[in-house]
Amino acid sequence: MSFQLLFLVSVVLCVVLQPAPGLAETVYDTYVDWHGWARLSDGERAGLASSYDRSGGNADYSHYEFPEGLITEEVVATVKTIDGAGIIYRFWMPHVTANRSFVVRMFFDGEETPRIDTTSDVIFAEDFSYFTSPFVDTCAGGQVCYEPIPFAESLRIETINQEHTGYRMLHYYQYTYATFPEDTPLASYTGTLSPEQQAARADVAAMFTNVGEHPAGESPGATSEWTPATSIPAGDSVTLLSNSQGPRIVRRINLRMDSATDDELNGLHLVVTYDGEPTPAIDIPVAHFFGAGNLRAAYQSLPIGTYSPDGFYCYWPMPFRHAVSVALHNATADPISIDAARVEHEAISLGSAVCYLRAYTFTHTKQSGDIYHPILSVTGRGHYVGSFLFVEQSSYSFWMLEGDEVITVDGTDVQYGTGLEDAYNGGYYYNWVGIQEDEPEGPMPQSATRPLSGILYVHREEGVEHARADQYRWYIADRIPFCSSIEVKIENRYSVNGAEWTSVAFWYQQPEPEVPGDVDDDGDVDAGDLGLFVQVLLGLDNDIDHVVASDMNADCAVNGEDIQGFVEAFMS
Repeated sequence: MSFQLLFLVSVVLCVVLQPAPGLAETVYDTYVDWHGWARLSDGERAGLASSYDRSGGNADYSHYEFPEGLITEEVVATVKTIDGAGIIYRFWMPHVTANRSFVVRMFFDGEETPRIDTTSDVIFAEDFSYFTSPFVDTCAGGQVCYEPIPFAESLRIETINQEHTGYRMLHYYQYTYATFPEDTPLASYTGTLSPEQQAARADVAAMFTNVGEHPAGESPGATSEWTPATSIPAGDSVTLLSNSQGPRIVRRINLRMDSATDDELNGLHLVVTYDGEPTPAIDIPVAHFFGAGNLRAAYQSLPIGTYSPDGFYCYWPMPFRHAVSVALHNATADPISIDAARVEHEAISLGSAVCYLRAYTFTHTKQSGDIYHPILSVTGRGHYVGSFLFVEQSSYSFWMLEGDEVITVDGTDVQYGTGLEDAYNGGYYYNWVGIQEDEPEGPMPQSATRPLSGILYVHREEGVEHARADQYRWYIADRIPFCSSIEVKIENRYSVNGAEWTSVAFWYQQPEPEVPGDVDDDGDVDAGDLGLFVQVLLGLDNDIDHVVASDMNADCAVNGEDIQGFVEAFMS
């Protein structure tokens, strides 16, 4: 046994064991805990059960865990078996498919009798349990249920595949879920909610209903920096906020450009830099960052939008340790005017689990042989929270929407979708094929926006050699954590050569630790850090800040492999 290990074991023997704290949150609190949108989670893993074609083809329907292959006859099928504690965060189906009454059965914790035994049309008609609006919604050919469904030990989802007598009988589905460490104290779905759960659900429902307002409400301790109307010269910048009094958090960014042209929105960049980093965390055209202009609908979503009393808004939490700079840079050859801007911020306490918001935009012109448009590819630790995707081609064909979204975390595919419009909660070419007349926006809508997803513009004028679709989707409760790397991409093989694909990815990433081994975040590594490290190592302290700071080799686990790294930090 090494000196380092002997040293640590001797300390372990002196530790007074304390019980690990319990989980006080409900399954709805991920939405309500706005600051938590920027915090890492311990041991959470994302997954997607979908009907994608396992052979790599485009028959993205009626595929299951068992029986395998494309199933065309009527048969009982296992959609997915999930081991461990977890939560189903999202259930999606095309509207036309959901109307065919596909069976939805869920067996919890090894039970032989399903606690959920209903059909897709009942769920999406808001006739099942407490699953109602605004958690259940219909949008542009897709139907989605965001009602969280927790399970303590395991979950098995079952359905009955229907005989393929027409395209309406093809079973497209997606279940987005997360799993957690086995000791996570989750209680399985029972069909009823406790008073605490009802209150938390009401809070989330209010957030969805009052979309456009700040998700965390107003803060009396916040400070707003206002920039009055000004003209930004060509090639110049204007600073909206420069603050070096961290730790703080930017609560909102507002920008008013009521009469701006598309060229101005495309040429004016929002630039955000944290802690004096050499490269901005965000350097994106205003049009891309906010989803603004360019014929796109004025919209309101939970974290970002273009319609508020103060103009464009961003409510993504943006914490920083020491300093932040928020600026607008004019990348055009002409001056650009803004009507007003506002950046609101306040002091907070930061721990090791807090991440920084980052955003990246990429434009790709489809060439012969291309298969994927890359949305995001980064290394480090954090979680992905969504994207805008703008697609345009010189051919009146929506075959371009056939591409599947693929998300790879730490080298493993964790989400494989069934089509572009499906990934953004639409369906059947945004209600253009298999039209459902009872949609809220009617058949073939030009736009349809919701708190967590929507289409901002769909161009489908027959006889014109042009097709376009602009859309967004946010992952908040169903965010996608990564420990060492993440790659998000979507197939573009079905678009014509020359088609333009532009994406804007949003994610949170942990900054490099300032003092490795500083578990108690007091700027040094001493006996206090040693005691906390031992507690975490023994599984007796699950405080996420302590856990993250104890993860010396950044592999999202605290175990014997971290001991040497901590001892070296302690002894240095």
